[in-house]
Amino acid sequence: MNATESTLNSGLPSEDQQIEELLASMVEMIKQREHLALEKSFARIVGRLTEAKTLTLYRLKTIGNEISAIPVLYFVDSEIAPLQESGLKAFLLSSNPATAERLSKSNVADMFQDTAEREMNLILPLRGANAEVSDFLQIENACNDTNIKRVLSLLLEFHQNFLSLLDDNERDNLTGLLNRKTLAAQIEKILRSIQNRNRRTSDIPAGNYCLAMFDIDHFKHVNDLFGHIYGDEVLLQFANLMRETFRENDELFRYGGEEFVALLHNIDAVQAKIILEHFLAKVGSFQFPHIGQVTASIGFTLIRELELPLEIINRADSALYYAKQHGRNQVRAYEELVAQGLLAVCNHHG
Repeated sequence: MNATESTLNSGLPSEDQQIEELLASMVEMIKQREHLALEKSFARIVGRLTEAKTLTLYRLKTIGNEISAIPVLYFVDSEIAPLQESGLKAFLLSSNPATAERLSKSNVADMFQDTAEREMNLILPLRGANAEVSDFLQIENACNDTNIKRVLSLLLEFHQNFLSLLDDNERDNLTGLLNRKTLAAQIEKILRSIQNRNRRTSDIPAGNYCLAMFDIDHFKHVNDLFGHIYGDEVLLQFANLMRETFRENDELFRYGGEEFVALLHNIDAVQAKIILEHFLAKVGSFQFPHIGQVTASIGFTLIRELELPLEIINRADSALYYAKQHGRNQVRAYEELVAQGLLAVCNHHG
């Protein structure tokens, strides 16, 4: 337990202590360099400030013409708790007009309008770098007196500005996906997770993460024939189809040009191939504006312990290259190609 937590748990702190705790929490928040870690830190600050009994972070995801609210983090008394024990489920925003109406509020004063000083179900919209609501906090049994409203307003502005800085550094400007320079760090994080898990128990096998590389087929032809504006539109729509297909905890990257990468969590090779083929079918049936149909090729590999990120990327790239050389518009697994003698084992360490 750190000094901030100790003070918070020792009765009612003085105003000076509250300010000190808030500043300490904000310092901790700005150390974060990943969106989920940032949201976790921010949600904990809001939970402590409002003395919330429970607090849930929901992420908004657009699928087709519907917006879904998906629970991502759950806190009890400002401490993170297992999401599966909360009983919370994803829901369509259209099925909950009261929540949708709260999310349309533009400032804290409007959010708290006509609420008692202790509001049983407070909705706090979180805006991303583009100023659109990307997530929201649902807070139960929250204190919302005048001082707290003022501080929350400042915190929300701080959160949005800091998120903008993170996005400028880690996200692709065109598609909004994570950029190439963040990929190695995310792979290393997965490798540490596998290593830590294997240290805790010997009966859980490694290999439940996959890295998939995507390449839009004949993309140069699209640019040459239709121009870069329509080429950019294809990249945007392709990124949107990725967001719609893959899960919230999967990480999506624009690797460069017409190449993309997905880090798939808690999945084996068989499941990965099924979901990747489903994605290819989705791409193939989508009508891209002015261009029509586009296809893509995919290569993927398992992520194993004690590897270098470049080794993993090279394996997926080899499978992708095989797919492109043997007809395109297909999914190929590196391990399967090696087992069939169709591909030599990658030994790149550079």
